Amino acid sequence: KEITLPSGKVATIEEFKGKHIREAQRISDGESDKFIFAMISVCGKIDGQPILVEDLDEMDGKDVLALMGEFNKENFI
Repeated sequence: KEITLPSGKVATIEEFKGKHIREAQRISDGESDKFIFAMISVCGKIDGQPILVEDLDEMDGKDVLALMGEFNKENFI
């Protein structure tokens, strides 16, 4: 799925598989509050570039919330 973030950047979120969940669990190191960022990192790109969890920490909050909302809507509901 492709979405335009409030900043105008284009994000893509690909469908995930079990291997993506396992990788996100490894990245989040069992910390549930980091899991959604890890899933976005594993399954997402912005303007064609991979997203690092650290990138999300420094990204504009509106973009992060948009990514979280889209990711939750598309993948967990």
